[in-house]
Amino acid sequence: DGEAFHPNLDPQPFDAVFLKGERAAAYSGFEGRTSDGVDLTTWLQQRQVDRVDVCGIATDHCVRATALDAASNGFSTRVLTDLCAGVAPETTQAAIVEMDRAGITVL
Repeated sequence: DGEAFHPNLDPQPFDAVFLKGERAAAYSGFEGRTSDGVDLTTWLQQRQVDRVDVCGIATDHCVRATALDAASNGFSTRVLTDLCAGVAPETTQAAIVEMDRAGITVL
């Protein structure tokens, strides 16, 4: 149950939950699907979302992959670094540079 929510977090207010990495390694949130099989790009487009803010663990892996996928799928993308944590300083800095070069706003 590694994917379980913390007992103090009530997922009831969430509009959707996207599971990733169930059968293979997955870093990007855009690789996830709802229990109905809807991917994140489709879900956001159906709701006419055009901007995405990304935060989480780890800046240099999942945050990076999710932000790059968001941008490549046409979403205006920001990474909120105060709400992120990287695995290592060197790879985190490299990820920030890569995201910036991809046109992602890194705050």
